[in-house]
Amino acid sequence: MSNSTACQLLVSANTLDECTVLQDLKVPWIDLKEPRHGALGRPSLEMVTGFACIMASDPQSCNWSIAGGELSDWEPSKDFSFLESLGSDGHIKWGLAQCEKALGWTRKLGWVVSQLPSPRQAILVHYADHQAVASPHWETVLQVAQDHGIDKILIDTAIKNGSTLLDWLPLPKLIESIHQAHEQHSQIAIAGSIRLAKLDQLRELHPDWIGLRGAVCSDPSERTSNIDAKLVLRALAAVCKTSESSAKPPAGIV
Repeated sequence: MSNSTACQLLVSANTLDECTVLQDLKVPWIDLKEPRHGALGRPSLEMVTGFACIMASDPQSCNWSIAGGELSDWEPSKDFSFLESLGSDGHIKWGLAQCEKALGWTRKLGWVVSQLPSPRQAILVHYADHQAVASPHWETVLQVAQDHGIDKILIDTAIKNGSTLLDWLPLPKLIESIHQAHEQHSQIAIAGSIRLAKLDQLRELHPDWIGLRGAVCSDPSERTSNIDAKLVLRALAAVCKTSESSAKPPAGIV
């Protein structure tokens, strides 16, 4: 995540073609995930490698990350290739589902993060619906991130059933969480089935990033449907305060 103090847009892609579309649209942060595998569904290593090549072709164009899935599912030796594919520029985010009842998860996190060129390439995820998936409380996530030198946190929802971030996290608590993250010099992204109509309101809370997937898909109720470039432009206009009239889809993008 960049050091900009302005709120910016993060969009999750599902295919390499979508990554290229988002790159052409100049989305500030492009994330790669496999929505069919859950909230933080990890793509295949082949997909991640191809994604890293696309991003490396224009390293100054945007920030990029991959969804690493749930930390509890990681096998450090088996999954090391995913970390290697990131180089020194890519980021990886981990969810903490089931970690609340697992012993030693903070040590596991520490070892995995130590294999990255920098702990700043790691993004720790707090699930607003943490009780539904046995994920740690916000205060624990905040402290663990600080303990391991992780300066980027995402607040998301684990259960993708139509409920949104604000259904699980009341606005005053979300404001407080953003403030707490900034107090410890962490950047914070918010996501969780956020609707386009909510972007103006959420931008004013001053998160560093707002993450979208379903809201910019051709079928907003289906996270695996294709990204719609026109909806991405609407999101860019709302989050980054650009002008839709001056930001046209490149030729061939619909």
